[in-house]
This record gives sequence, C-alpha cells and structure tokens, in this order.
Amino acid sequence: MKRNVYLDSADLKDIPNILEKLLKETNFKRESIQINTKESLGKITSSSIYANASSPSYNASAMDGVAVLASITLEATESNPITIKNNEFEVINTGNILPGKYDAVIMIEDIEENNDGSITIIKSVSSFENVRPIGEDIVLGELVLPKYHRIKPIDISGLLSAQINKVDTVKLPRVLIIPTGDEIVNTDKIEKGKIIDSNSYYKQNRLLELGINADISPVQKDNYESLKNYIISKTVNYDLILIGAGSSAGTKDFAKAIIEQNGKVYCHGINIKPGKPTIIGSINNTPLIGMPGYPVSTYIAFEEVVKPLIELLTGIKKTESVVMKAKIVKKVYSSLKNHEFVRVRLGFVNNQLVAVPLDRKAGVTMSLIRADGILKIDKNCEGYEAGSIVDVRLIKNIAEIRNNLTIIGSHDIMFDVLESILIEEDINVSSSHVGSYGGVNAIKCGQCNIAPVHMLSNTGEYNTYLIEKYLDKSFKLIKGVSRKQGFYVKKGNPKNIKKISDLQKSDINFVNRQRGSGTRILFDKLLKDNFVEPKNIHGYLYELPSHVLVAESVKDERFDVGLGIESVANMFGLEFIELGLENYDFIVNENFIDSPMFHRFIRAIKSDKFKEKLTKIGGYLFDNIGKEII
Repeated sequence: MKRNVYLDSADLKDIPNILEKLLKETNFKRESIQINTKESLGKITSSSIYANASSPSYNASAMDGVAVLASITLEATESNPITIKNNEFEVINTGNILPGKYDAVIMIEDIEENNDGSITIIKSVSSFENVRPIGEDIVLGELVLPKYHRIKPIDISGLLSAQINKVDTVKLPRVLIIPTGDEIVNTDKIEKGKIIDSNSYYKQNRLLELGINADISPVQKDNYESLKNYIISKTVNYDLILIGAGSSAGTKDFAKAIIEQNGKVYCHGINIKPGKPTIIGSINNTPLIGMPGYPVSTYIAFEEVVKPLIELLTGIKKTESVVMKAKIVKKVYSSLKNHEFVRVRLGFVNNQLVAVPLDRKAGVTMSLIRADGILKIDKNCEGYEAGSIVDVRLIKNIAEIRNNLTIIGSHDIMFDVLESILIEEDINVSSSHVGSYGGVNAIKCGQCNIAPVHMLSNTGEYNTYLIEKYLDKSFKLIKGVSRKQGFYVKKGNPKNIKKISDLQKSDINFVNRQRGSGTRILFDKLLKDNFVEPKNIHGYLYELPSHVLVAESVKDERFDVGLGIESVANMFGLEFIELGLENYDFIVNENFIDSPMFHRFIRAIKSDKFKEKLTKIGGYLFDNIGKEII
C-alpha cells in the first residue's frame, strides 16, 4: 500500500473550528441523565440547579448555652450581674431549634448555674444573637450550582443541604481506545522487537482525570480489512474513538485510508511537533481521532486535540494553565514549520526561575515524567538563545518546583542515589547532562545551583584551574568523589581490548562521549599521549551524552568498547578495564553556600547512607567529600 501524504494538514489555531465543525456535521447533541446526588462526584451539571429548601430551614442555635428573651438581659454586666429564673430560659445545644418564645442564646461560658435552678448572667445579648436564622446558608430558590459545572465534594454537601437528592448531569461520552500495530503487545512478558502498549493507559487515565471512563480494546494488527471492520463495528456503540498509532505516513498506517473511504477526514496532520500526524475524522457520525504512536506525540495530541474535544462534548469549562517567566539555560532551535512543545525542568537559581530543556525526541517518555513545564515555540519562530526569558506552562506545582536542586554539568549515576536521599529532605534533583564545560558555563551564567565537573588540565590537574581560568573568586570548588575511568567491554572481553592502541583494530567499533565532557577530554588526551589518530578509530564521531548511554550501546552487538566509569560498567554487567582515577567535584556560587538547600546537599553527600550505596555500586572513593577546596 502506498504511503500517506499530509494533504489535509491544519494549523493549530484552526483546531477549535475543525472540532466544532466535526460535532456539527456528526449531529452531536449533548444529552442529560439524572443521577443520585450522593454519586455525582466529578459529573457535569447539564442545567442550573436551584435550592429546594432553605438551610437551615429553622432558626437554630449557633452555640451551646441557654435560650432566652433578649429583652430580660439588657441590664446584665460584669459589675451588675442579673439572675434569671428557671422558667425564663431553656438549655439548648448547637443546631437545636430555637423555641418559639425565645429570640436569643447566651453562651454557656457566660452563665453561672445556681443551686435553686436559676442562672446568673454577666453579659447582655441582643435579639437573635448567637442564632442561625432561616436560610443563613442557603435560601429556597437560590442558585446552588450553575450549568456545566464539575461537581466537587463540597458541592455535594451543598446540594444535600438544599434537599436536592437528584441532579441532572451531562451524559458522558462513551469512549473507546483502539491500540494498533503488529509490534504492540499488552502483556507483562515482552520479546525483542515488541513494544508494550503504554499509550492506551495514558489516554485512559488522562480521560479519567477529565471525568470520562474509557474502554481499551484488544490490540489490532496492521491488517487493513480487519482493522477497518473492527473500527466500523465499534462506531455503533461509542461516541468517540481514539485510534492509537497508524496515523503517520508509513505503508502500514491505515487509519487515514479507513476513515477517508468510510467516512470523512477533516484533517490529517497538524503543524505541531511532536504530534504532527494526528487525524481528525468521523465514520457513521462517530468522531475518530488518529493519534501518533510515540508517547510524547500522544501527550501533545491529547492536550491539543482530545482535551478540547472532550470539553465540547461535555461542556467542561476550559481551565487556564499556570504560565511563568523563566530563563532558558541553553539555545533551543525550531524548524519554523510547526508549533513546537519543548519539555523543561525548572528550578530557582538566585531567585530567578530557570528552564532546562529536556530530550526533544517524541519517543522519550521520561522527558515527560521529569518535566516541570512545557515551553511552546510558535510557528515561524526560530527558537530562543540561551538566557532568553520565555513563557513556560507549568505541569507541576510551583511549591514542588521551588524544591528543585538544579544541577548542570558532567553526568554521574550518583545523582540517582543522591535523589533518593534528598527527597527525604524535600529536595528534588533536577539534572542536565551537558558535560563539564557546559556545567562551567551554566554556573557562570546563573543557570544552575551546582555544576559537577571532572576537567583535566594540560598539566594533569583536575578542576581547580577552572575557577581561575573561567570563573572568579565568587565561585567555590567543593570536593566530590574520586572515580575510576576505563573501558567498557562485554563480559570476557571477546575482542581482547587492553590498551588505547587496540581501538585502531579494524574489527572494533567504539562509542564516544560528547565534546566538552570530562571523559571526552581525558580520552583525547590518552589518544595524544599514545600517538593514536582519532580518524583511525571506527566510531570516534559517534557521540552520546552520558555514561549510561555508552554502556547501553556497548551491550549492543554493533559496538565493542566505550570509555566511562566503573560504577556504570557494574550496573550494566559489563567488564571494566581501568585506565586511571579522576576527581569529580562540584562548583557552586558562594551565595548558594549560605542556603539551607546547600547545607542539605552537603549533609546528604557526607551521609553514611550515600557512601554505603555508592560503595555497593563500586568505583568510588570518598576522601574529604564535601570539603571546600578553593
């Protein structure tokens, strides 16, 4: 089957109009259903709701005390107490009906009981003092809830108080999620070449957050006829169908053709990135949304298309996202063709909110899990320079973001261990792996709290020269750990790699670290010291931004060796050939040293728990950790 072409692509700003046209042409009518008030949490009111009764429905005592006629208390003061006979008052509790012959309540604290049954009072009360009048809370006929309001727990209390036992709510749409693809499986056991269906559960749970219960169908294979018949059969029973994957331009992406030949395609492709292949269409008057298969594309397509459609179907009022100004820490480019959505980590540095861009690939679920906000780059914008002030839509609570410790620089898995300890101190680790040089620049520009570095100078000195050469005396170097650097090779070292010169062998594929990283600087120095030309190493130009990714690659059959630290080799079950010891330290601004967050950081890295966990991983030494070097 020929590939699809995005002939009907739409601009993001046109999506609201397309969705309204879709519902109009599919003859959508919002229906109402009456349900028990006690079971209405999260439902949407289909009409305005008015009180059936006042609350309270009688004059009620607001205090524990005695009911009296206010007129007989007028002379009472502390210097002139008066006594009231037992037939001139009545004991009353909070919420009791005020007896008809009385018009006020005296608090129990202002009463002294006498042996003959009378009481002495030292304070007067005015008419209806300490009394809840009829309708103080709710008045008969008063508007309790407006139309298209999502019912909250307190709303149910108000409805019941107004003696409303049934409410008219919007009949929620029946939604079906159809995962597709020969490679997609819905099982705990997975074999090579297969992918677990995670997107369907994201969509189902995101819909649940919007108050919609959705069904997930069995995974449908990439077969045009069977997929077509399945989708058409389900349009009879559902009000909205979300098709997972199959919306792009591949030879087995059948969603567009099925909708086009059996219904109507309103658009195929939206100028958003990620999420461009999204389809909006209908079959048998049932709206269908074809969604891309990559997780981040699914997220963006849901927020920009599915959520607005659910709002139209249910009448849910649109909620405004919290948007804040932040300083972007590195340059981000844009294609000029699409509205791009960049995931960012956020943190406060010198009271300035800073944004650290995360991996922009559409398949990286962890970029969404780690993200604190979304930076939207509008179409026709080339992007932003480092240091630019940008608008970021928050996807996490600002209080949580204020507890982010922003770390930019060299990568080490110790931060995964550190995060588990700092979380007990209400601190979240927000790290970005840009190499040691990148960390120096970030700390210099006020873009992070801490910059981890392991930079080797021409004289063989680690890190201390960075303060003099690139920074100034307002920055301090804090002792970190010593790490063992060496080769990652597969168990048994099948290619017998022992020294730098072995990398020149024709049957060896190397995987490198990125330029600017301390490991890359060390590697290039080792090449120079051993008179090895980079051009003679197959794979020298293939760069990865972390030790973990290098180790993961060495486990693959296409690569034989990479340079990195022993702890990561141990974690991935690789053999490690030690080449030397290096210092991995932390640069901080002296202003940060006085902060509670820094003191908690130092307490964490000095803790026995931190050292024990790293010792178990292997490859670290801790002499003088946390000490100020310069």
